[in-house]
Amino acid sequence: MVGMGTGCRSAASLFHVPPVPPQMLGTTVDQMMEQQEVNAEASKYVIYQHEFELNEFGDNTKAPGLRLNPYGEDHLKRIAANLREHGGVFPVVVERSQTSSREGTEFKFPVHYNAELDLKRRTVVVAALEEMGIGDADNLVVVAPAFAQPYTSVEAQGAYLQGILGGGGGGGFGGGGIF
Repeated sequence: MVGMGTGCRSAASLFHVPPVPPQMLGTTVDQMMEQQEVNAEASKYVIYQHEFELNEFGDNTKAPGLRLNPYGEDHLKRIAANLREHGGVFPVVVERSQTSSREGTEFKFPVHYNAELDLKRRTVVVAALEEMGIGDADNLVVVAPAFAQPYTSVEAQGAYLQGILGGGGGGGFGGGGIF
C-alpha cells in the first residue's frame, strides 16, 4: 500500500480555508460612530433660518435688514467661543433660505430659495463674529443647506406626541407616560 503513510486527505480538504478569526466587539461600528460624532460637531456650527428676524424699532415699524433673534445670538456666541478655543475646524454655515415667495408664480407659495436674503444673513453673521473677535470670519462663513435633514410632517407629529404623551418604550415622565 503505497501512499497510505502520508495521511488520508479528501479532495475537499485540499481547498479548505480556515475561517477568519472574529474581530473584537465594536470594531466594525467604531468608524461609523466616530463619523457620526464628527457630523454632530459640524452641525453645531449651522445657523438655521429660524434664528433670524427682521429688525424692528420700539414702535413696531420695520427697519430694513435682518438680525439674529435672541436664540440666534446665543447660538452664535457659543460658535464664537468654540472658534476661539478650537479654531476654524468646521465652517460656520448659514442655512440656505427655502421659504421665500416668488413673484410671477401662480400661487406665490413660500417655497423658493432666495440668494439675496441668504447673502444678507451671511453678512449679519460675519459682522457679528468679527465683533466678537473672530478675525477670519469672512472666510469661515458659508451659505449652504443644513446638514441635518428636517423631519417630515408625519415624523414631526410622531416626535411631538412621543414627547408629550410619552411612549411605551420608557419615554415621558415616570417611564410610561402620563397614562
